[in-house]
Amino acid sequence: MENAAHIALADHIRARRIKKQDFARLVGVRSEQLSRWLAGNVKPERSARILISIVTDGAVKPEDW
Repeated sequence: MENAAHIALADHIRARRIKKQDFARLVGVRSEQLSRWLAGNVKPERSARILISIVTDGAVKPEDW
């Protein structure tokens, strides 16, 4: 089964009308790194996956990646 965490994250950001730069700042990365995650090209490090889970209120869990 294909991993869809990057799609769920993109949907979350879009649905809440958060600027990508602002979300990237919340999880402590540059917007370029966030773009790689959203494209599904790179899996975030565990610490970033935990922050993503916190910032998304559990909508995208660390184990989803």
